[in-house]
Amino acid sequence: FQDGTPERTVTLQMAQILLDKLLASGYDVLMLRDGEDVQLDNVARTVICNNVADCHIALHWDSGDGKNYDKGCFYISVPEVLKSMEPVASHWQQHNALGESLVAGLKNAGVKIFSSGAMEMDLTQTSFSTIPSIDIELGDKKSDHSDAVLNQLADGLLDGINRYFMS
Repeated sequence: FQDGTPERTVTLQMAQILLDKLLASGYDVLMLRDGEDVQLDNVARTVICNNVADCHIALHWDSGDGKNYDKGCFYISVPEVLKSMEPVASHWQQHNALGESLVAGLKNAGVKIFSSGAMEMDLTQTSFSTIPSIDIELGDKKSDHSDAVLNQLADGLLDGINRYFMS
């Protein structure tokens, strides 16, 4: 972040706030990274989630493009070129539906959304997931990451998760 705080620190703090809100709402949660010393690559994370989870949500902040503003939240959607290849072909609609629900929840919580709320990119996570899986970018290196903002983001994510599982 612009103030020198590592993304991994803010991401873990965000995940812990969201964890508490999800547990309080009755969800079962598996945190793939619950401390500073966890070393799982994207393939390992995807394999674990494919075998034990109902969905996989990866929290991130975009590295940004050097502009002097927070561009807002968005999810990484599956590129058109991959939508005909398996396992993507059988699951990309689920990935996008989860991403759209998360963005809708964030928007409902008053969080800034970048562009259409989605950006196409080839990720290991969505290319090999057989469950709904999404990378959600919660802002960028210019974003406010105060406790109040992280709680607002967590409220929006919870709303989005509820939207997805209740639709």
